[in-house]
Amino acid sequence: MSANIPLDIQIEIIKRLLPVKSLIRFRSVSKQWKSLIDSSTFISDHSVYQAQPQHLLITYKDVSSYQDKYVSVVDDDSFPLHKFSPSVPSTVKLASYTLMLDCSHGLVCYMDQKTQILVIWNPSIRKSIGIMLPYEYHAIGFGVCPKTSDLKIVKMTCDSDNWLAEVFTLSSRAWRSVSWNLPYKSLEFTDSQVVIDGVIHWQAYDIATRNCRIISFDLTSEEFGEVDLPDALARPRC
Repeated sequence: MSANIPLDIQIEIIKRLLPVKSLIRFRSVSKQWKSLIDSSTFISDHSVYQAQPQHLLITYKDVSSYQDKYVSVVDDDSFPLHKFSPSVPSTVKLASYTLMLDCSHGLVCYMDQKTQILVIWNPSIRKSIGIMLPYEYHAIGFGVCPKTSDLKIVKMTCDSDNWLAEVFTLSSRAWRSVSWNLPYKSLEFTDSQVVIDGVIHWQAYDIATRNCRIISFDLTSEEFGEVDLPDALARPRC
């Protein structure tokens, strides 16, 4: 692109007109362009301008090889004709036992439960990073903050009936403590989660009251909360 075109105009052109495959190649143009294209702000803006169809990532077990297989399909009526096998990170392939936590803003989070390494994978640009969990935890969550487009991981640990919570952000690459503002002490969390409108939700069992609960964490305000359940769902054990 001509050097006579101001950088801010170049940025507007590439984020409005270029598809993801072209952006992958343009990351090699210069360090400046790589830093720009990899930034959370650019990724967020590009997703707004590029009306890409939603894809579903499907995992299944190959009975002949006993290996996990992955396929991405377009989430509409044309899905049998529009599918491909994404290049899965080697850290996921080589893991002895992986758990897919969730997907958020096009990112997929896997956890190797043996090594306690989280793998964040972007299938669109075929990039992944590994994040080591520092020590014991009782619940883990993952999502992208809708306000800052920053990836966040929340980890909760119970120490003598006191819950401690920490948040990791990709921008800082560091853990920091956040307040546990809930009255519950004896909770058992499931391994699954779901992100809805920038809020992580977990299913948990309250040992003290024998109730099921939905615990939430707002990725923007970084506050915990609870979703009220009907009695029919709250009373039986999860």
